[in-house]
Amino acid sequence: MAKLGLKQRKSTFFALLGLAVFFIYNFTYLDKILPNTYIGTQNLGGKDRVSAFGLISKSLDDFDNSPIIFEINGKTLEVKPAEVGISLDSEKTLNSVYNGGRTADFYENLKQKIGAIFLKTQLTPYYRLDFNQFANFLDSKFSEIEKQPRDATIAYQDGHLAILPQQTGTVVDRGKLTADIVQRVESLQSSPIEVMLIDASPKIDAQAASKAFSKVQVLVNSKITLTYGYGAWRLGDSDLLKILRFYPLGHEKGYVEEVKFGGNKITFSDISLVDSDAPILNVVVDEKMLDGFLGKITADVDRPTVDATLKFANGKVSEFSPAIDGQKVNVEATRKLILSKVSVDDLNSEGDIQIPLPVAVTRARTDSSEINSYGIRELIGRGISYFAGSIANRVNNIGLGASRVSGTIVAPGDIFSFNKTVGEVSAATGFRQAYIISGGRTVLDDGGGICQVSTTLFRAALNSGLPIVSRTAHAYRVGYYEQGGFKPGLDATVWSPGVDFAFKNDTSHYILVQAVMDPANSKLEIDIYGTLDGRKVDVSDPVITNIKPAPEDKYQDDPTLPKGVIKQVDFSAQGADSLFTRKVYKDDKLISDDVFKSYYRPWQAVYLVGT
Repeated sequence: MAKLGLKQRKSTFFALLGLAVFFIYNFTYLDKILPNTYIGTQNLGGKDRVSAFGLISKSLDDFDNSPIIFEINGKTLEVKPAEVGISLDSEKTLNSVYNGGRTADFYENLKQKIGAIFLKTQLTPYYRLDFNQFANFLDSKFSEIEKQPRDATIAYQDGHLAILPQQTGTVVDRGKLTADIVQRVESLQSSPIEVMLIDASPKIDAQAASKAFSKVQVLVNSKITLTYGYGAWRLGDSDLLKILRFYPLGHEKGYVEEVKFGGNKITFSDISLVDSDAPILNVVVDEKMLDGFLGKITADVDRPTVDATLKFANGKVSEFSPAIDGQKVNVEATRKLILSKVSVDDLNSEGDIQIPLPVAVTRARTDSSEINSYGIRELIGRGISYFAGSIANRVNNIGLGASRVSGTIVAPGDIFSFNKTVGEVSAATGFRQAYIISGGRTVLDDGGGICQVSTTLFRAALNSGLPIVSRTAHAYRVGYYEQGGFKPGLDATVWSPGVDFAFKNDTSHYILVQAVMDPANSKLEIDIYGTLDGRKVDVSDPVITNIKPAPEDKYQDDPTLPKGVIKQVDFSAQGADSLFTRKVYKDDKLISDDVFKSYYRPWQAVYLVGT
């Protein structure tokens, strides 16, 4: 028989050894884990599935219940793995361990079984890291010690458009921290993790922002005005800057890319490319911010349609609503108009930009027989006054007086008399005591505050261009009638029967007086409705002259008051003369030229001293 060569003998030996190992392993580890197989520090070699599962579960539970320790700046932070987003699976880990040497590939199984005799096999547990939860954990726990980098951007500074320089930040080295956590999980070790801080550079520096700055500078110097009717809304300077959005080119969404990895969503906030230039600062009109600006405009312009109504009761108008056309801004069309006119890429946009607002108008119905016959269609004049600080009785009298004049119809050619319309002013007719001017003194009497109504009606008649038949100024300046920025001279006192306020309806249609009392804002409004006939009214600002100081306060004994009690019964006011004019035009022809003069005496404060 021929002898085998050395090489053949070795091959035969190893083949026989392999077969021997194969049969021994198949017999010895028929239902057991290969020797030298470790999870963490736990040797699972030779264990059956039940025993191995118990050991694996204990090892994973021990890790899951032990804290992960972070060390930073001399402080420690301990959190459970679940808080970081780590979840361990004992069953899948067991399957991974048990499948060693049991795959479909015979030679791979043989290789693993032979290697298990001499080498240690360190397997990692089956785990899942929730990247979203992990990122939230980092943000919540380390945000206080981090200083995020700030890109160079554009803003107003000290009233001027300027480039705000970039700032380098200091942040947690998230890459190293992630690798350290993964290493702890895969080795099931809980040794402390040192959290490292690294410098974080901004994406945009001042040089990269300079190109965008020149565009923005041109744009904010533009005068962009949206108009509708008498309203105008300017968009420029800092307001325009508020609707611009700055971001590094390629970071429109605040990040570069977002992908899904398994069940996790991973956001790439930045990608550095080799030999690539730093991104430049890009600028666009932020449509969400633009919508906020448009929302303010729609609040001013939009209104519902109100059909005209007119009802009578007891000789007066009991219900009246003027015809008000509905208005609604077309926001989408307005946005497109603005975006087409305002472009950071168009350096020729400097100058005045007028954008008429696209507004849909719904016509109100005015075809009731009463409105057509009386001609009470629209507002022709309005008067406003304020009464903040009035005592309760005075507010009551203002409201009662306003209700007496409200709803009054004045026929063409007729004269409106305040005293005749209001009627008797006394306690018997519901008026209460409040301060009035009588006999050179300020005293309590029935109806105090009724002049608030006559003053407001005087202002409404002035603005309507109606002839003023009778008007008398107060003896001294009353603070109520100068609230809201009104100057002295725009008041009208009444005292029945001698002092009246009256105006004439010289239009060719009826007019209606409507009063609106607003106690919450201490405001009285009186509107006069009729038919506009082309009048234009020009009321000048009052010119105040001959200002005289108030006399010194006067104190006088009063035996009816307890000793030590001081009661103010009159109030000081400067003396002054007031003059203003009103010109009324119709068809560009001056039809009325009035001069209104008021002479206010200096008024002394009077205090009663109890004896």
